[in-house]
Amino acid sequence: MPRLRRQHSSDGTRVAGHLTITTFRNGEVSRAIGTFPNKVVNSSGYGRNLIARQLVGDTTYGIEIDSVSIGDDDTPAADGQTDLLSPLETGIPITNAVAAGGTVTIDVFMTDASLPDDTYEEFGLFCGGRLFARIVIDPAYTKVTGEDTLFSYQLNLT
Repeated sequence: MPRLRRQHSSDGTRVAGHLTITTFRNGEVSRAIGTFPNKVVNSSGYGRNLIARQLVGDTTYGIEIDSVSIGDDDTPAADGQTDLLSPLETGIPITNAVAAGGTVTIDVFMTDASLPDDTYEEFGLFCGGRLFARIVIDPAYTKVTGEDTLFSYQLNLT
């Protein structure tokens, strides 16, 4: 039997993303808040494992990012996490999703009335209810009355 050699990617390919938050007041940009890096989690049926399963034909779980949740826990993101640690708003639908080259952009626009005034410290992207990526928002985002909010997430396959 021939010996198989393990091959490693020489281009350093990885899955990474970041979140930016923009607020609007009366249709005009009022604040642009941070660029927050994410953790694409990796445990059975979550995050990077969802991609790996699809690549070998296991379609048990889909990989379409179809909702987000936001919460108020700033514990660092880790591979074994399967949900936000303290979700406040869940099942928020995606407003716009675009794939171009090796980049996926996911936008979630929430009107003043649809996002409660609160302080938010975590953001999660979900595929069919399964956590794909978790972002710790640090410093925290405090939403105030009169602001619409755009959460824009970019995932790079670089």
